[in-house]
Amino acid sequence: MTDLKKSLGPIQFFSIGFGGIVGVGWIVYLGIWFQSAGPVGTVIALLVGGLLMTLVGLCYAELGAAYPVAGGEVVYVERAFGPRTAFLVGWAFMLTMTAVIPYISITLAWMLDVLFPGFRGPLLYSWRGHDVHLVSLLISLGWTVWLAFLNYRGVHGAAKFQDWMTYGKVAISLLFIGAGLFGGSLGNLEPPFVASSSGSMLPGMLAVAVTVPWFLSGFNEIPQLFEERSPSASPRVLGLIVVAVVLAAAAYYAIAAFAIGMVTPWQSILTQELPAASAFKLRFGNEFFTRVVLVSGVFGILTVGNGASLAGSRLLFAMSRARMVSPAFERLHPRTGAPVVAIVFIMGLGIGLNFLGRGGVVPIVSVGSAAVSLAYFFACLSLPRLRQLDPDRPRPYRLPGGPAVAILAAAGSLTLLVSSFRQHWIDAGRSFPLEWAIVILWALIGVGVWRAAARARAELSPEERARIMMGQP
Repeated sequence: MTDLKKSLGPIQFFSIGFGGIVGVGWIVYLGIWFQSAGPVGTVIALLVGGLLMTLVGLCYAELGAAYPVAGGEVVYVERAFGPRTAFLVGWAFMLTMTAVIPYISITLAWMLDVLFPGFRGPLLYSWRGHDVHLVSLLISLGWTVWLAFLNYRGVHGAAKFQDWMTYGKVAISLLFIGAGLFGGSLGNLEPPFVASSSGSMLPGMLAVAVTVPWFLSGFNEIPQLFEERSPSASPRVLGLIVVAVVLAAAAYYAIAAFAIGMVTPWQSILTQELPAASAFKLRFGNEFFTRVVLVSGVFGILTVGNGASLAGSRLLFAMSRARMVSPAFERLHPRTGAPVVAIVFIMGLGIGLNFLGRGGVVPIVSVGSAAVSLAYFFACLSLPRLRQLDPDRPRPYRLPGGPAVAILAAAGSLTLLVSSFRQHWIDAGRSFPLEWAIVILWALIGVGVWRAAARARAELSPEERARIMMGQP
């Protein structure tokens, strides 16, 4: 086995995290947020959810700095609660990573068709109310393969690609955010909140808040790559970058939502397929800013997909190294240091799911908020337990009020986890939702994967497994 390459610096970690968070989903989801909570209610819910995720990010800052190895929360939870709980967390997070890549690839083809009407080619078939077209499918498949190829060539090149795409996206976003803030009107934010039948504004804001773990989930891709940091990258600085990424992404969503809410009366965009982009066409009567929003979304698609490809392959590699899954995924490319088997496996899953189209992938993505909330919950609980079990371990960054803050973050994550499942039930008309069926199916597959690796796991003593998980020879 060769080592993962050590070449990532602070700038790359920030772009991997921020680029892995801010994609295109908010452009599509903005109308749902506004319909649930109104524009100001949406901003408040995003900021409150962002503050909660900041508490989680602070926990990751201490844990990542203390255990700077591939695997992130899988390593923390394994050290704190054992391999079974760690596998539960890792397998849940793998569901998110598995769904993100085809979802992003399919959305890229959709965005290109919006930018260039008629681009999608002839209709092949329809499933769950969504059409699958030839050119769109080929673009989705091509992008999935390209992500794998980029990752296969090594983390340094993939990180440079992430840098250019992330900062390009930020520059483009300044155009439409500025247009909204300086060309819009505060009167378009009326009414600022949406009240329930009982007159309360809280249910709508909670409906927005429960989506925040999913929309901010890219920050926990950063610890997955800590083992590939350059020698000059301080673990303390990288831990704090996790927190900075959460704050920056939450601020981006809130400012963008507020700016677009000012562009045109927000009720007029609720029925639009791309409400964030449509607002500018309604306000200015031309396509310029609409296309600016969509191009920023395309840049976001590229960064989210690249970040998910990098983090997902490292997660699978770390789980293999700990013998939670087959040891085959531990194999690294002798020159680039990339986890080649994990990359190919994720690519294969992505290719297969691309054929389902948006109608098939969206329910899987909907489970993502619950999956990442579960990972956050156990990761946060790991912090006080590891302070007890491993008190002498160097901690370049120590969370002030550590145990109390960690328990508060875990409680918030558990609340969001329960709220996510409740929201699935509500959205399904208070009947058994498809998302729950996906969770059950993924859990059953996980049981099979865990049992299949039992023999390889038995060949390692707990001490050997702990040493290997920490990247030690």
